[in-house]
Amino acid sequence: MAGDLAAPADIPLPPLREDLQIVRGGVSYSGAPVWIVLDPIRNRFFRITYEMFQLLSLWNRAGSVAKLMIMVARNFGREATPEEITTATRLLDSGFFFTTPSSGSWRPLHAASKPRHSLFMRLVHNYLFFKVPLVRPTPFLRATWPIVAPLFSRTFLMFTVIVGLMGLYLVSRQWEAFKSTFPYVFTLEGAIISLLSVGFIKSLHELGHAYVAHRYGCRVPTMGFAMMVLMPLLYTDVSDAWRLKQRRQRLAIDSAGMLVEFAVAAYALLAWSFLPDGPLRSAVFVLAAIGWILSLVVNTNPFMRFDGYYILADAVGIENLQPRAFRHLKWRIREFLFDLGAEPPEYFPRRIDLFLTAYAIATTIYRLLLYIGIALLVYHFFIKIVGIMLFAVEVGFFLIRPVWSEIKEWFAMRHEILSRRRTYFSLAIFAAAIAFVFLPVSSRVTAPAILQPELFARLYPEEPGKITAVRVIRGQEVHKGDVLFEIESPATAHERKLTEIEISLAELRLSRIGAEAEDRAQSGTIQSQLASLQAQRAGLEERESKLIVRAPFDGRIADINSGIVEGRWVGRNQQLGYLESTGSLAIRGYVEGDDRARLEDGAKTVFVPADLSRGKLDATLVGVSTYGVTRIDLPDLASVNGGPIAVYQQANKTLAPVTAHYAVRAETPATSTPIGQTIRGTLLIDAKPESAASRLWRWIGRVFVRELGF
Repeated sequence: MAGDLAAPADIPLPPLREDLQIVRGGVSYSGAPVWIVLDPIRNRFFRITYEMFQLLSLWNRAGSVAKLMIMVARNFGREATPEEITTATRLLDSGFFFTTPSSGSWRPLHAASKPRHSLFMRLVHNYLFFKVPLVRPTPFLRATWPIVAPLFSRTFLMFTVIVGLMGLYLVSRQWEAFKSTFPYVFTLEGAIISLLSVGFIKSLHELGHAYVAHRYGCRVPTMGFAMMVLMPLLYTDVSDAWRLKQRRQRLAIDSAGMLVEFAVAAYALLAWSFLPDGPLRSAVFVLAAIGWILSLVVNTNPFMRFDGYYILADAVGIENLQPRAFRHLKWRIREFLFDLGAEPPEYFPRRIDLFLTAYAIATTIYRLLLYIGIALLVYHFFIKIVGIMLFAVEVGFFLIRPVWSEIKEWFAMRHEILSRRRTYFSLAIFAAAIAFVFLPVSSRVTAPAILQPELFARLYPEEPGKITAVRVIRGQEVHKGDVLFEIESPATAHERKLTEIEISLAELRLSRIGAEAEDRAQSGTIQSQLASLQAQRAGLEERESKLIVRAPFDGRIADINSGIVEGRWVGRNQQLGYLESTGSLAIRGYVEGDDRARLEDGAKTVFVPADLSRGKLDATLVGVSTYGVTRIDLPDLASVNGGPIAVYQQANKTLAPVTAHYAVRAETPATSTPIGQTIRGTLLIDAKPESAASRLWRWIGRVFVRELGF
């Protein structure tokens, strides 16, 4: 049987394609040399290891496995194994690097040309993102290069810096006028000018990438536009930059677009100061103040494949940063959950290892938020029925599908996974988390609330005047009608004294009137005046009586404002003190609509003040409103005043809650400690237990009912 198997020396190697190019690609993050295989037909680049380079450089010359092993040992001083060559053969075959045999050659090419995904999956992805190549710019770049080349000189750089500084100085002299140009952008004419200006600067941005790539000898096969979430973007294919050995050159290509926008902004800033008002000045304003800011916001993002991503990848020297980071994170997760002891996809120094893990986690979080945003955008952009369908498709394609794909890989590895002790520990943690979600462990409801006495009053004088007596002290108990403060108003006293004199004179005149008809006629007038004066005196006496501040109910003086002493002048709106009832304290607040059914009168509650220097108070729930409130009667709890309840202001100036809320009221036992003010805090109410899953399901159902209401 052994004679039927070919020896290694007899196994021929399939020949590599003659058009493939192996080029030196600079150095990696560790300083090791990097080689790249260029496939000119497909315009694709493949980064290979030094060991793979050794095999490929001798592959066609060797012709067989045994000869290749001998030549590797002779030329590079190491031993290549048959297993290594077998693995390399599979990789090269999957990449179509071998010369296709004439017999049946169409089959592998036909298989490779088939889409990797179904028509449905391609439609789902491509209606949100697709590229449209427009031009092959190489002839244009060659023809215009002599004109553009001087822009790469140090002289032009210094000149641009000087122009930018001059522009900043001149704009600072007209800063208010410069700022006033911004609102014009939101008019119809301003929006059109802005769109044209942004299109112009983005075209220059892409030409910047293209010219720098051309300068370093790279091909620029296509330029065009792409649509990402219905937003048009320009793009330039500079993938040929991977053949550059110097990282500095690749960084120059990556950052060229933003540098062009900064240069244009410098000249636009200077031009703005000299142009008259009009469309041209508005366009220059967009170039000077808006274009480069948009560029920074978009292109410095390292989590999307814009300029910032390639700058980061070239800065750290890790090509294909995202795929490699995600592969590393997958390995990390599997090791954390199952402790498989598997080899990492690639070995990295510790700092690079930590960087890749952190970058992959940050990118995952960013993509999660981005995909949720895309799904919501798609939902709101289309008509409701189509929006709901596309929302479900987006969530399934971008969020559920990757997770399901990883779970399928775990299932394929189930025998190895189930053999590890760490797996059962992870399963126990997962089961505990599931139990926590589905078991009704939540037995409390929280409600923003206000603590205040059952009755309270802020004491103010009815009339401005001078305090003549303070009859109480802080903490003193009083009864209804007790005198608290005596105030004298000299103006009112003087007016009453004059009125008394006028009344006396009127009474004296009446006593001297005779019995003649003329005297009787005059008597009627005097009596009318006397009645008016007496009514005026009664009003003044009532005003003077109101200057005496009395207790409106039985209670305790919780506070007397500082400076309230005898001889002090006070105004009508100046608070004198604070009176509160001496019984139990009242707690008023609001619970969310979802929690209403879980509450019952008599439930135990705890009030936790927002001011942590105050202690907690036990209380009893005494009332829950049957219907949701239409307005918030406790302004301190409204969001417009820094409270936790989101509100909006109605036409009648009342504050209405954004979501359903129910009023609750609790009472504390009688207390002898004055609180002196209303206290904001949180009321913790014992309620019927409920699971997080039940709460989530009810929320989902409510959203569906609301959104399906066509």
